Order: sequence, then C-alpha cells, then structure tokens
Amino acid sequence: MTAAAFLKSQNKAALALHEDYVRYVELDGDLSSLKLRRKLEVASGGMAIRKDSLSDVGALVPIFENLAGSLGGTFKSPVVLGVPSRDILIRVVELPELNMTDAREALKWDFEKFFPYAYSDAALDIARVDNPVTLEPGKMSVVVAACRLRTMESLMRVASSVGMTLAAIEPLNLAMFRAGLGPVSAYANGYLSVFAEKDITQLVLGYKDNGILYRTSLLEIPLNVEGQRNYGPLVREIANTLTFVKNQYRELVVELVMLGGSFGKDPRLLSELEEATGLKTLTMDVWETWGLPAPEETANGWEAALGLAVRDLL
Repeated sequence: MTAAAFLKSQNKAALALHEDYVRYVELDGDLSSLKLRRKLEVASGGMAIRKDSLSDVGALVPIFENLAGSLGGTFKSPVVLGVPSRDILIRVVELPELNMTDAREALKWDFEKFFPYAYSDAALDIARVDNPVTLEPGKMSVVVAACRLRTMESLMRVASSVGMTLAAIEPLNLAMFRAGLGPVSAYANGYLSVFAEKDITQLVLGYKDNGILYRTSLLEIPLNVEGQRNYGPLVREIANTLTFVKNQYRELVVELVMLGGSFGKDPRLLSELEEATGLKTLTMDVWETWGLPAPEETANGWEAALGLAVRDLL
C-alpha cells in the first residue's frame, strides 16, 4: 500500500493509533539532515482503540477530522499509518528459497498453520529476514505481517473519507522496534526490545537488524502501597520471554535488553531487570538515536510515530 506520490515528497508523515492519543509526526530531510517538522497528539477517547486493538474503526473519523483541523484543515502529505499491534499478527515462516512474488504464492498453501483465518481473508506483507536458526539447504526465513482484509479495507475507507492518503500501514510494535534500533544496527547477536507502558508492553526479539519474535503483554503496572510502580509482574513476564527465547532459539545468544516506553527511563525498572535477567539493560532515547532534539514537552510515547515516519529512510 505505497502511494507513488510519497516517493516524490520530502515530508515523512506518520500517524500512530494508541488508545489514549493518536500521535502524528512529520519529518523533513534524509538521514544526514533529519529534522522534526511537526509533532501533534489528539486525544482518542478510548472508544476507537481498546487493549491495543481496534474496537470501532468508525470512531476514528472525528479523531482524524480533529487532527486534520490542527494541520490546517487537510492532510498534505501521504501518511504511514500505525495500527494497534494486536490487529496485525507477525510470524517468521520458513519457505523454499524463492523471490518474494513466488514466496507470497507459496505461503497461501500453509497460511492457516500460522494465522487464524484463511489466506483469502487476509491482507499481508512479507520480507526476507536473517534468522539465527540453521535452515535446511534451499530454505529461507521470511517475516509475515497479516491481518483480516476487512480491517484494512475499513481503515482505508475511513482515511479516504477525511482526505488522508495512505502511504503504508504497519503494526505499532514493528515501528517501535525500528525506532529503537536506529538507522545503523550495532548488534551482531540477539537483544530484547521492551516498550513498557501502564497497561500494554511490547516485547520484540531482535537479531542483527531484524525483529524475529513479537509479543504483546496486557499486564498492568499498578502502584504499590508506597505509591511506586510495582514492576514485579512485568519483570517476570520479560524473564519468562527470555526463557522461551532460549528454548526456541538455541543458537541465539541474547546479550542485552533495550528498554523504552513511558517507564523505560525509570532506574528502578532497569535495576530490577538487570538483577532478574543478568543481562545488561540500556535505556532507549529514540530522539537521540535518530539525531533529533527531544521535544521540550514530554518525549515519551512517541517511539511508534517516529518509527513509522522513518520507514522509507532505511
């Protein structure tokens, strides 16, 4: 779903759909001269999106209209739209060594082994990825992102109704991973990216510059009796994910945890994670990673929007 006009524009516009806010970013320039042109957020009211999933696509119309009004009445640049992560399933699939066109055709025969609906009911995209698992000769690994076709059709109709041209549609967790990784991968082995929010945490296992496992946790991060966040359940969830990774990817060495999200800069969470996992834990700063000055107001919660906006720079 790439618009030809997007390739002619210097603007990189992105809109991330979250339960509390929709967040819009426009960037100018290339990797050597990237600038933040505009950054807006509009309250989403908790009706259109719930629990990291679209619950009422039609409820996006007034939200998009409100955003368009803040942009001067119209969306001037094609937009990369970030969809809640639970609406787009991501799987790494082993296929015969093929070009991507033939790989899509081959995927249809085994599609329902990996996704809970038929190939004919799906909107999907695929890309080849590096995989630490040793494959048989003549095999390759591809990452497949798929959702129900009617969901994409509904989103496209809503976008069109408010004059928004879509350049692409992506899941938010994929965009977050891209934002945290940065323009140049510095990791030769494995790492776990964690984006920790109050009610939703995204976990992405990275290998080189690929995400090879995506998990969404709906664990809440409550306050304890002392008024501090109780990170115990989240730390256990992360430790359990690492145990699963160790069993699933025996040839992969996970060297560190990259911590982002609203709670990513809390030193208590960082120290509890290091103690529980024995892994070095780094705090992400996606603005610094992409060479952008952090906004004066809160810089939290923008990983997905920024990751969408830099999509075509890599």
